[in-house]
Amino acid sequence: MKHKVNILIPIFIFLVLVYTVRGLLGPSIQTESLRRGSMEDMVSTKGLMIKYETVMDPGAVGSLEPLVQEGARVATGQQIAAIYSGRVDTDVKNRLEQLNKKIVQIEKNQANLLSFSSDVSRLEQKITEQTALLVENSLRGDLLVAGEIQLVLQSLCERKAQLSGSGTSRSLLEELRAQKEALEAQAGTASQYLAAASAGVFSTTIDGMEETITPYNMTDLTPQSLDALLEQAPKTPAEGAGVCKVVQNFRYFIAVNLPTDKTESLHVGNSVNLRFYDLTEALVPVTVLHISPEEDGRQTVIVEGNQHVESLLKRRSLNLEFIRKRNSGYVVSVKSLRTKNDVTGVYVRREDMLKFIPVTILYNTKDAAIVDSADKNTPLRLYDEVVVRAASYEEGKLLR
Repeated sequence: MKHKVNILIPIFIFLVLVYTVRGLLGPSIQTESLRRGSMEDMVSTKGLMIKYETVMDPGAVGSLEPLVQEGARVATGQQIAAIYSGRVDTDVKNRLEQLNKKIVQIEKNQANLLSFSSDVSRLEQKITEQTALLVENSLRGDLLVAGEIQLVLQSLCERKAQLSGSGTSRSLLEELRAQKEALEAQAGTASQYLAAASAGVFSTTIDGMEETITPYNMTDLTPQSLDALLEQAPKTPAEGAGVCKVVQNFRYFIAVNLPTDKTESLHVGNSVNLRFYDLTEALVPVTVLHISPEEDGRQTVIVEGNQHVESLLKRRSLNLEFIRKRNSGYVVSVKSLRTKNDVTGVYVRREDMLKFIPVTILYNTKDAAIVDSADKNTPLRLYDEVVVRAASYEEGKLLR
């Protein structure tokens, strides 16, 4: 019995060694499942936002008071701010700002109510709807929206009271105007009102570069001057004290510096994409508008866009990806690419045999490639087992 045990021990050790060596050597063939995907020919860089914007600053003349909210769209000729002579107490200024916003909102509400004419039932239906919205936003804690809805409700109730003959002699709008007059007497009467010179978005976000770089001088940019402006651009926008501006929101420009090897295939008029990854993962289509002369192996490229991206126009300096082309097809490892009779392709495992499939390389990096079938008679198939490594490549040979 002891003799048998002594014989079995070497056999056991031998088998362990065989399996260990086999495991170290790994399988004779390594494959990966073929899948579809996309790869981007892109450059990560910084961009400078350039836009049509008009800054309004009363300077030493007086204090500027906005009449519209931040980010509101304004029409050409619309009153957007009032200038009060002299220095205005902060508390008085804040109360005036709130009153002006309420007056503008109520005047807007009254204009909308003209369509109701004398239809009391429609007014009551609207009051019910707005009451439900007021409760919903109050419970949600959205006090700004709730305040606006409350003004709408007050206008609706006043209109209903007028139609029923029970209205008061003095409307809410008249009361607010009287309060405004009293505050203006403390602050100094508004010496003038500012009107928007063009349509756009109202903003009090000022970075001091509104007149430094504009659509009128942007083609003078060079790689070095753009670097300097990007360094100068504030990282976060700040609200200007007593200053406002109107920004054209349907057209903007972005300048970037790119290495010359990335601009070789770029031409004015080309369509490319940007991704502002701090703001959104979506691709934003833009058009190449200008390419500067080369300087130190780089060129300044200016693109034009018109797609809305939330908070984009508030930025001056932007983190972005400049995507020259997006390639879609089958994704394979570069290690799987083989050449047979001067034809590039991949080997796939089908029915336990190797088969060579010619491919066209659409785009590649050092690790992966986007390919498509080069011959429609021998196409790639989704989920093919693409051979990454094999002991030998012999087409038609049965794999064991």
